[in-house]
Amino acid sequence: METKKTQVYNLIILDKSGSMESIRKAAIDGYNETLGSIKSAQLKHLDTQEHFISLAAFCSCGVDMIYDCTPIKDAEKLTKAKYDPCCCTPLYDAIGRCIKALAKKTDKIEDAAVLVTIIIDGEENASVEWTGPAIKKLIDERKEEGWMFSYIGADHDVESVAASISITNTVVWTKTTEGTEAVICNENEARERFYDKMDACCAPCASVHERKRMRKQFSEEYYKK
Repeated sequence: METKKTQVYNLIILDKSGSMESIRKAAIDGYNETLGSIKSAQLKHLDTQEHFISLAAFCSCGVDMIYDCTPIKDAEKLTKAKYDPCCCTPLYDAIGRCIKALAKKTDKIEDAAVLVTIIIDGEENASVEWTGPAIKKLIDERKEEGWMFSYIGADHDVESVAASISITNTVVWTKTTEGTEAVICNENEARERFYDKMDACCAPCASVHERKRMRKQFSEEYYKK
């Protein structure tokens, strides 16, 4: 009997405000490394996992869904033409829109794992639709469903800001080319461990409820080796 694969949704919410211009190339290269890491994971876990990628680049011009639940095999590398930093940082609006849209899709899937990674180099300063408390409530609801959230930040109090919206998996990012390379490497290693744990501890014979419970536990230990 064929075993159903876990549908793995990788959502990356990438700051595209003007301050990201100084590391535009490093940010693009970092995303492309993460894309490659997910593609490698898909090959490694071909029998048990099916990966999708969503890339949302945001500034006060709007949220640009460069990829939206695209099968990982069909996703191409990010280019300068698709990532052009400008203006301000509506973080809450970006998170709210992306989570609500993705939840509509994944809530219809029996066994879906979701990893949300936020990469930002400053604090919220331009949202008009969502507030911090509303985002915290939304994230808390999704964490109960086993979603994993990580927050990679620079040039602000990363842990405090992340905690205010109920994210405990954090990395302080040094906003240089070298620092960007290091933080992306750290993120990709954590991501690979998460995928491995999904297979090692959530056997195909386990119930969907048990898989969700275990993913919730993994999510709380995302950056721990």
